[in-house]
Amino acid sequence: MAIFQFTESEKALIKNAVSEAEKATSGEIVPYFVNASDKYEETNLRAALYFALVALGLAGVLSYSWSLPFVITPLEVVIFTIALSAIGYLMSRFVDPVRKWLTPTETMLERVEQRALTAFLTEEIFNTKNRTGIIILVSHFEHMVEVLGDSGINAKVDQNDWQHVVDVILTGIKSGNPAEGIADGIKKCGELLVAAGVDKPADNPNELSDDIRLG
Repeated sequence: MAIFQFTESEKALIKNAVSEAEKATSGEIVPYFVNASDKYEETNLRAALYFALVALGLAGVLSYSWSLPFVITPLEVVIFTIALSAIGYLMSRFVDPVRKWLTPTETMLERVEQRALTAFLTEEIFNTKNRTGIIILVSHFEHMVEVLGDSGINAKVDQNDWQHVVDVILTGIKSGNPAEGIADGIKKCGELLVAAGVDKPADNPNELSDDIRLG
């Protein structure tokens, strides 16, 4: 899988967006980027199985129809099947479009959500005085975004409202500008927090770093 890397200027763009979005709200926004939310090993094994079935079917049809110019032995069928199975496994593992095509959307949605929950804990997003942490996880391989707010945020912002943030970020990714998309999504997140009445008290410090996290 090709590893996406943000330039220093892109990191600065995202960090500035977080800083600006937090000026009028107590929300602590944490942008988190991963190249993939899972290795999808079961998809690789599924590809190997599909290719093995194709190999067996092909060998059976050709033998039954007498289309082969030579006689094949059971051992040769086994070797052919194992070879195609290995090709299927390797294609799924190292060719992103193949692995993505063979992975159900529901599975990817589940893994992205799990990755966001894990990052929420490992990055200690919960470690704010009024439980106002928010993680915006962007998973590049799946082209999916998950936004999770802590209890202090969820009390005021409906989970469905985060879809506006997701849509903005996905638009940036699809246009080939993930950093700008994330920055615009963070801006939208700040607007949602202000609209929901998540005010910033005078004694509210910056409790979580504004830097993007790369998982």
